[in-house]
Amino acid sequence: MSTRRSVTAKISAGQSASGIPSKVKVTVPSASSTNKLISLQDVDATTLTDGALLQYDATENKFVTRTTLDTTEGELVFNGGAF
Repeated sequence: MSTRRSVTAKISAGQSASGIPSKVKVTVPSASSTNKLISLQDVDATTLTDGALLQYDATENKFVTRTTLDTTEGELVFNGGAF
């Protein structure tokens, strides 16, 4: 999936003796606003609270934020690693 971005260029009015613009400034917008997890289409963060976890919901086909881990099948094993 490609992201469309606008690139702008500003060429100053001043020119050198050869007629070439003396200064060219190119600006590429930052992608920081698209780097948020909650902006993804397959993430439902409507219940985002402090300490919430991200869990995949197969019926919704999305990752959802929850404060509890739920499963309707099998055994739920949560390994948070060693600290």
